Amino acid sequence: MEKKINVLQGGSIYFFYRPKVEGGSDNKEGVQRFFFVLQPQNQDKYQLLIVGKKQLPATEKENYFLFLEAIKTSKKELLSALNEKHYSTKMRGERTLPVSHCLGIGKYLLVNHNNHTHFIHQLTNPSQIKETQKEFNLQKEGDYLISIKNPQAATPLGVGLAKEQKVKFPPSLQTKFVNYSFIPLTTSEFLDYEGVELLLIAKGKESLTTRESELESCLEKIHPDNLLEEFAKISPPETLSPIKE
Repeated sequence: MEKKINVLQGGSIYFFYRPKVEGGSDNKEGVQRFFFVLQPQNQDKYQLLIVGKKQLPATEKENYFLFLEAIKTSKKELLSALNEKHYSTKMRGERTLPVSHCLGIGKYLLVNHNNHTHFIHQLTNPSQIKETQKEFNLQKEGDYLISIKNPQAATPLGVGLAKEQKVKFPPSLQTKFVNYSFIPLTTSEFLDYEGVELLLIAKGKESLTTRESELESCLEKIHPDNLLEEFAKISPPETLSPIKE
């Protein structure tokens, strides 16, 4: 009997960047951080993940670290985190951290496949990718492999989060690592904790639409279902802020 697709989580996804303090340019050098927000289907929470290299992986050889900075429990709380921030410094006085700009919105799926997990997204807005999105390697459709870092594993100095920032998983999740430094994201429960560190690896897929048969071939050992049908089950994402052109 053929197995059905194993979707760990699906919902709406929002890509953002925040410019550097006052007067930062719109190119990548003027970006303080690049991040995306996951809103699981039928759940009132928003998971904010920071991308370490301020862009998505562009080729199969690239892999980038992420970390789950915050989990917001309402739209109001999320929008407050995205807004302009003001703070004071001894040397420069009052400083302003600009509002976060939205690069795109769409839908995502976390799909477990044999011994790895796919993180797949489809943008619904903008309708066409422009230079602003290309600066961050953001495409209409993306397929990546995603893994979880063991918070108890040794980390080179200066790499990843500080010890006090790292997640402390309950035993039910921590024991899944055994002695491995990384394991595939096998349950969405890992994303219920702030301070989670993840690894995102490019899969090199050109398009879920034009290369659908190739993608199905990749997944056929566990299911024959069409991923596009799974995306269709997800409600259209709401607009949180205007798309940056």
